Formats: sequence, C-alpha cells, structure tokens
Amino acid sequence: MKKLLTALPFVLMLAGCELYFGGDNTSGTDPTATGTGQSGGSATGNGYTCTTNADCAAGCFCSSGTCEEGGFCTSNADCGSGFFCDTSRSSCEPNSPTQPQGCTTNTDCTGAEQFCDATTNTCQTGSCAGTVTCNQGAPTCPSGSAPVIANGCYTGTCQAIASCDAPPACPNINDETDCLGRANDCQAVYTGIDCTNPTTGASCTSGEAGCTCASFQFDHCSAN
Repeated sequence: MKKLLTALPFVLMLAGCELYFGGDNTSGTDPTATGTGQSGGSATGNGYTCTTNADCAAGCFCSSGTCEEGGFCTSNADCGSGFFCDTSRSSCEPNSPTQPQGCTTNTDCTGAEQFCDATTNTCQTGSCAGTVTCNQGAPTCPSGSAPVIANGCYTGTCQAIASCDAPPACPNINDETDCLGRANDCQAVYTGIDCTNPTTGASCTSGEAGCTCASFQFDHCSAN
C-alpha cells in the first residue's frame, strides 16, 4: 500500500490534464473535483473547457477555452521560453500582455517595443525619448522606427515613430521623411554619390570646395 501511495503523485504528473479530470470521458464534469484549480470541465478532445487557468489542473493552463499542459515548476527557471511559473499553482503558464511575468529575453514579450526588465523579469515599455547614460550602443532599427530607451539605456528594441510616446532625438531618426518632418529641430544630412572635381577630374567628397556630385542620398538626421 505504501508503494502505491508513493507512486501515485508520479502517475498524476505523467498523466497531466487528462488524469486530473478523469481521462477522456464525456460525462461533462468531475464530481470529485473541489477547491481552487480543481473545477470540473467538459471534455473537449484531449483537454477540458475552461475560462481561467484556475479551472485547470496543476501543471496545466487555459488556452482558448481548453486546458493544455504547461508543466510543473517551482520557479521561472523550470519553464521554457515564453512561459513563467505561477508558484501558487506550481504551473508553467504562457506570458501574455496581461500576465507578462517570467521573461528572460526581449523576445519573450508580446509587443515589438517591449523589453524584458532583467531586475524584475517582467515585460516593460520604454520611451522613444530620453537621455542615454549607458555605454551600450543603439540597436539597428528598421526605417521609420526608433530605438526604445528605459532607465537611461537602450533596451535593444525598436518602436515605429508614428506610435512613439514622445518624439525621438534627431540622431535616432533613420528615415528621411521623418527627419524632414522635424525641420524645426532636425536637419537631414546627405552624402554625395559619384563626386569628382571638374578641374582635376579626381574623386572628392561632397562638401569639399569645387566638388561636384552626380546625386545625393539621405545619410542621417542631426540636430539643428
């Protein structure tokens, strides 16, 4: 009898969501289930219907109305990328905008502009504006977007300038149109293409006296 009792928790862990609710029956509810996290559910394929994670067994979470297995845990380290440990249920659950705990990298966060705060392991949103005091360089952002700043550092993420909470600094603007749109405080800087000195025929750099360029292209944005 002692061996049977010892083995039971292990069997329950292996069986996951199904054994918790009594297998793949179709009776609708488990009459023996009581307490938080032990609500009976309706059989739906390999899972059971739910509205919150508390409706599912420990080690499971509610996904689109159905209990799915996430794994057992005691800390975030026990869960895979994109999951955090709900220690109250000892269950790995997926990160989400409303429950962003447990991130370890920026890619664990849902919004492109969100970053993972290493001190709290939570997804946060920074600003397109701010004074940078860290030594780390700005990330390379797609045209029309600016690097996100938080706590005086670049977070390594980018945000579309059109949705920025505040105008980014001129040097952080990488798009000609956005730079020209800030004519009151920014100026577009161009670099010459195919530049030569017509007197000597030698190549030259745009801006040099007597230098003529065949065309120009946007290089960067700078403050006036």
